[in-house]
Amino acid sequence: MERLLRRGVAMAFGFVLAAGAGAALLPILTLLDPVLRDVGVEAAISAAFAFFDDVGDPEAAAAGFHAFADLLWAATLAVCVAPLALVALIGLAAHQRGWLWHAGGCGFLAAAAPWIARAAHASPRAHAATALELRLAALFFLTGVVTGTVYWLIAAGGAREQRG
Repeated sequence: MERLLRRGVAMAFGFVLAAGAGAALLPILTLLDPVLRDVGVEAAISAAFAFFDDVGDPEAAAAGFHAFADLLWAATLAVCVAPLALVALIGLAAHQRGWLWHAGGCGFLAAAAPWIARAAHASPRAHAATALELRLAALFFLTGVVTGTVYWLIAAGGAREQRG
């Protein structure tokens, strides 16, 4: 029973730390990529101008801020939390504790997040990926690999040591 409790605590702790590491890494990697950084700066500038245009209307300014916060939250969930949760749960059920399973699975699902979201919303915008989408997919893949690796180091990799 104690071993099971230790394993559960390690998994929960690993999940929180891994998701946090991915959420912290995502904006850093975005700033390191020159194309994505330029796109982000343009978006931030337009959001700032929209905010200052709405200074006289605090409700509109608050709505704009909440929309931006919701976008960041959704990106964090789609790229860092959901892939890790799915890979960790399937890995637990299938007794997959390898690094390749956790890092590769999280990376693959994180990179596929934009296409999964598009398919989930039944968007008719089926088109070939643009260069920007491919850059985002690469960024999401790296974030997913780091997220999966941190989880594996804390929760899944440690399980092998506890068992032996």
